Amino acid sequence: MNFVHPQSLWALIPAAAIIAAAVLTRRTILARLHVIGADTVERQVRLFLMDICMALFMILIITAAADPRGRRNPNAGNNTNLDTAVLFDVSRSMLTEDVPPNRLKAGIAALGQVIQALEGSRFSLIPFKGDAKILVPMTEDIVMLRLWMDRLGPNIFSSTGTNLEASLRTAMKSFPEGTAQRKIILLITDGEALSGNINRISRDLLVEGITVYAAATGTEEGGPIPSGNGSYVSDKSGSPAVSRADFRTMEQLAEDTGGSVYNLSRADAVSRLVDAIVSEQNFSSRRSSFVGLYQYRLYLFPALLMLFFYLCIRIWPWRK
Repeated sequence: MNFVHPQSLWALIPAAAIIAAAVLTRRTILARLHVIGADTVERQVRLFLMDICMALFMILIITAAADPRGRRNPNAGNNTNLDTAVLFDVSRSMLTEDVPPNRLKAGIAALGQVIQALEGSRFSLIPFKGDAKILVPMTEDIVMLRLWMDRLGPNIFSSTGTNLEASLRTAMKSFPEGTAQRKIILLITDGEALSGNINRISRDLLVEGITVYAAATGTEEGGPIPSGNGSYVSDKSGSPAVSRADFRTMEQLAEDTGGSVYNLSRADAVSRLVDAIVSEQNFSSRRSSFVGLYQYRLYLFPALLMLFFYLCIRIWPWRK
């Protein structure tokens, strides 16, 4: 289960403080009533049940406000094709040659194999660096897609950095509205210096039923970054800057959305990636697809029920 507004759960902390203060106040009141002989077992039971109902009401209503979302299994049908948004990192670190011939070309080669295997599917192409742009809208025109694939490189954008959250939101916009196609994002990146709120975008992807598969280019040992003029990018000390792949963000994103990560430095990575995405196209029954099932009602109704019980206990006539 995931929450669309997890920040609402922080309200449980003051709620717990209020509940604790109420319990202490009840004890003080009962102690004073006991002194004057007005304390009864019925009164103690009523106050105890009222505290329980109010505590449960506050916990349930706060949980409902966080908007919990669940998942369900895909429904069988004629929907056997796939919409794939290809989010391709074109930062300069992708020119590093720790994966031959370099990270960028290894990613393009892997994408070519995926396209070949997914006959009948549609693709969009979104290169990203500091910015992201839908270079090829969602289309079945593979010729156009391959034409732009060959032009990918750091010179597409002049901005620096790699804001993954903003780029994923751009990729989400490339999916046509009102279609029943299954949706995945194929993220091709070395994972270095990715920025943005990954938890937030993961929740949004989950709600939209979009799975992320990542083709990780590069190695943890890394290598120097070519500057394009026969030399290498230097760090502050003047030595060649070493770019190292970072798989942690990709692994978190894939895990949160039901996908997986494939390291292109391994010999079988591309074939495994292709098999995984083909299973999406074939509507594999072995895996569940995440969709945004609203579950707040499962908490809202019991919360209202607790409030009703609280009022009944409080209003019901006392036994003479």
